[in-house]
Amino acid sequence: MEEVDLSSLPSLDPVEQATIEWRHPEGSTMTTSVTSVKRPVLVTVLVVLIVLSGISSVFTAVVLFGLPGPAVVAAVFALVVGLIHFAVAKGLLNGNPTARAVVAVVNVVQAAVAIVTLVNTDGTLQSSALRSLVFAVVVLAVLSTPAANAFFAQRR
Repeated sequence: MEEVDLSSLPSLDPVEQATIEWRHPEGSTMTTSVTSVKRPVLVTVLVVLIVLSGISSVFTAVVLFGLPGPAVVAAVFALVVGLIHFAVAKGLLNGNPTARAVVAVVNVVQAAVAIVTLVNTDGTLQSSALRSLVFAVVVLAVLSTPAANAFFAQRR
């Protein structure tokens, strides 16, 4: 069996450490160590899903703008929702705790609505509500992982 050198593979450690050294023109130096937590892969996947949802909302707005009458109000609403998706996705990429809180609150509400729908309806609405509930729980789980907690905690 052939030996493989694992030292050349990238680290899976979610924490990056760097040493920064400043040199004063007079010759003195100051050194500090900086620790940074990398963005977890699941948070990145979540951001991609949010961006896709935002694109869908903007596309819906474009279609609605082409329709006559009150569809323009729905088009404006869809456009605003799409832009909010993009802003929240940017915030999550940057580790913004406010963006994380927005996503968490929206998904708690989504889960509550899904549970009410599951209890009070039958058929197609129940299967849709079940998918919505599962998605909300997965999003909340991703935002609550230890890696996500560390990533968002360092950005406070």
